Amino acid sequence: MTTPEAPPNPFATHPNEDPDHLAARQSRTDFAAQAQVIRDSRVWSDDHKTEKLAELYQAHAQEVADAYERVLARRQARLDYLNSLVPSGPEIPEGTSPADRELLLAAFRDALGKAKAASKEHRGQLLAEAGRYGDESLKRAVLQHASDSGDVRLVNEWVAQTHGVSGYSDEKRQLMSAVNKGPRKSGWDYKDFRTPELPPEVAKAVYS
Repeated sequence: MTTPEAPPNPFATHPNEDPDHLAARQSRTDFAAQAQVIRDSRVWSDDHKTEKLAELYQAHAQEVADAYERVLARRQARLDYLNSLVPSGPEIPEGTSPADRELLLAAFRDALGKAKAASKEHRGQLLAEAGRYGDESLKRAVLQHASDSGDVRLVNEWVAQTHGVSGYSDEKRQLMSAVNKGPRKSGWDYKDFRTPELPPEVAKAVYS
């Protein structure tokens, strides 16, 4: 199996050094400074100030949203990469004839039966045997069952040995949680990427 190019782990960089976290913070700083200039203007009317603040707010909110989307994209890319490392199911190349397909499926089902019947210790031996003899069906079956049955140790060891990625399961779990685009209620994501509050002048105009 060809290993795709590895995107960097986005959590390896602290938010204080992450370009998108920093971009969102800079946007907030710039917004505050520019909003104050608008409020201090002695030329514009209150209505015009409100209009300019609304425009400034929209630009700021979009900058924060764009920075968060870039963070999510990097996390998803890393998660997709991790998911690609552990093969599952039978390997049936495109264009395989129906007869050969049945043979490959039968080989995988047989290997999966062996994996399910084996103890955890024996499962590791089966995986080593599959690697030694190039038995793709057995390798995929053992890893499939290990993943399905929560045998984290075996999967982690295989990924570390084969692909040089340590802490596979923990990183994958962290990424799966982090790509959830639900409300950002805590942590650095909330601090840096929460939806900015409307300026009070704009909120008054909108809700009055």
